[in-house]
Amino acid sequence: MSYRTMFREAVGEIPPTSIDMDRVIARERRARRLRRVGVAALAAAAVGVVLVGSTAVTGRPRAAVPAVPSPTSPAVRTPTPSSGGSFTAMDMAIFEAVGRVAPDLDWAPGRGAPEGEGPVWFSGPTLGGYAPDGYMGQGRVRSGDRMGRLSVQITNGWGPAAACTAEAVRRSNCADTTGPAGERIRTLSARNPARGLDRKPSGGVAVSSSATVQRSDGVVIIVRIQGEDENPPLTIAQLIALALDPAVAGQAAQPLRGNTEARRMWITSVVLASLQRHVPGVTGAQGRGAAIIPGDLGAFWGSQDTADSYAGQGRVLVDGVSGTVSVRIHRRDPGTAGDLTCDASTRTHTCEAGTGPAGERYRITTDGSGVKAERIVHVLRRDGVWLAVSLTAGEKGELPLTAAQQRAVALDPAVNLTDRFG
Repeated sequence: MSYRTMFREAVGEIPPTSIDMDRVIARERRARRLRRVGVAALAAAAVGVVLVGSTAVTGRPRAAVPAVPSPTSPAVRTPTPSSGGSFTAMDMAIFEAVGRVAPDLDWAPGRGAPEGEGPVWFSGPTLGGYAPDGYMGQGRVRSGDRMGRLSVQITNGWGPAAACTAEAVRRSNCADTTGPAGERIRTLSARNPARGLDRKPSGGVAVSSSATVQRSDGVVIIVRIQGEDENPPLTIAQLIALALDPAVAGQAAQPLRGNTEARRMWITSVVLASLQRHVPGVTGAQGRGAAIIPGDLGAFWGSQDTADSYAGQGRVLVDGVSGTVSVRIHRRDPGTAGDLTCDASTRTHTCEAGTGPAGERYRITTDGSGVKAERIVHVLRRDGVWLAVSLTAGEKGELPLTAAQQRAVALDPAVNLTDRFG
């Protein structure tokens, strides 16, 4: 299920979940970095509330749409960024809004956190396929002895949502209202049936409440509180106010602005898409076997980047032949490939130089044989961008891509650096 599908389901009925979010977070804490798979697991756990039955929460009035708060606020209180990273502009906007809407709210360490570890805010891009298509952040909060997990999701491109059904009203207090700028707002609140009437803060989720705001520009903001007992630390009115807060609203159109992880993921997504376009049947490969997730080319792809360079690498499998593909991109020629001319061929070395359809200069060199075989395509584009696509043989001693396929990836204009998250 894609993130877009899961988010679309969030507009419908969202009963709470018995999934222990703190255990999910603890696993990520032990991993010490929020990997792409980790972000997906967190998002699936948070949005997975759509899969669990519920009993309606009674005695709670439907929230009126609050006035948009004043943009002035006290000093912003922040938790700790996950994985030793830094906060993005979207993170800081959420923290500012929390301080304004709920000044009595504090950030809290996760259940089971090591002694001395403070509150942690986990955030990162959500993915549509391999490409970043939205934002998700979450952290544990408290107000007095009321505990819960706050999450904020931001995405784009939804169509009109159907009206609340009678069943959604009965089970989850579904209510639709209109915001001050014509936003469509849906609120939901339901009790976790696994908790029954237990009002003790014994862990897990007792009540889940959410506010989904659909703006006229297509931006969708979902703010959710998963309370650990039946008196969550944020009200539905406060959830709406957070989504409409000027700080959040101002960043939500570009929630990944300045997010270097999103930039790297985007470049990886265009590289993998190019491989899929030009190499029919390509999949990811782990070691000497097939991919753990069949067809998931990105499952074993690693990458790093800067504003002016990108390097990615992964094992691939084509018709039973495995090998390692690496892609390097530099905004300017690093000078490591010479002048892209050919020297004499030998028994273990061949070279071909040429000009691509957009005037690019390229050179294809093949060296070695058997398991030591390696083919490299260097490209120097007319705008100065330098690119290399390298391929090494796997245990069969064969190269899984043809020279024409490898050259097509290297000459693909979509394979490039990006400034879209600057």
